[in-house]
Amino acid sequence: MNFYVDGKYSAFEELMHYYHINFNVYYILVLIVLVNCIKAIVNFYSVKKSKVSNISSSNIDLLLSILAGMGLGCGMFFHGVFADMSSKYFKIWGSRIFILCLVAFVLFIIQFIFIQKSQNIKNKTNEK
Repeated sequence: MNFYVDGKYSAFEELMHYYHINFNVYYILVLIVLVNCIKAIVNFYSVKKSKVSNISSSNIDLLLSILAGMGLGCGMFFHGVFADMSSKYFKIWGSRIFILCLVAFVLFIIQFIFIQKSQNIKNKTNEK
């Protein structure tokens, strides 16, 4: 238990000492989007070199990235509620979740562009 200068115990303060463990979930969600983005880029270059690609796998990866983004959006919503409870801890964790959401969004856009380019190349080769 954490007792402060005034001798009172605060469960919220103690909980916040361990919040970094819970925050790791958001890092994992961004990692999922990063891996899917890398897979889309690798798939694009394999299609460009006329190798076999799996477009349905890319679409599933896109869906997983959307779900990860929704999880980050829920985290952003939670941190909005969190701001009402404690501005001290919102300053610490709110900026981090915002940066993670921004990075995940940029990675998702890159992934989407490369999947679209791969499908366009695949459609052009199928028309010939």
